[in-house]
Amino acid sequence: MKGIFGIKKNSKEELEFVMFCLMIVCVSCLLFVFFRNLNLCYDLGKDDTDNLIVKLLPENVTLIAMAVCSVLIYLMLRNVKKGQVFTKLNSDFIMAIGVVLECNGILQMVFNAFLSDAVGGNTIPMVYLLLGVFFLFIACLFKIGIRMQEEQDLTI
Repeated sequence: MKGIFGIKKNSKEELEFVMFCLMIVCVSCLLFVFFRNLNLCYDLGKDDTDNLIVKLLPENVTLIAMAVCSVLIYLMLRNVKKGQVFTKLNSDFIMAIGVVLECNGILQMVFNAFLSDAVGGNTIPMVYLLLGVFFLFIACLFKIGIRMQEEQDLTI
């Protein structure tokens, strides 16, 4: 069996590589938002603006949401590494990620509506909402699959 890069690998090594790459992406996103937040604090601090909180609040909400999602993904990847893939706990982790993304999207829409000076709409909250719905859908599929697996295990 050939792996992702054409190198012969077994499926466990390939799965661990993919999981490691996913963890790197999660940590990279978290670091990106963190450093973006620090840069925004520095820029706003130089200008001595009165609306520092208004500009930092949406960034901080996204930072917290990404931190929570990164921890949940780490916990899920740890379960997968143990061989526990299709479990209720993993489906709950996926559901929690979806809820966090949905809450972040809703809060970003509220911030854009009430705190933003810009007239045009921002598409970023819609991306969070769409990703949240996707994760909630995947969690429901996980739960259905787990239930089907349990029923099949009982019939044998």
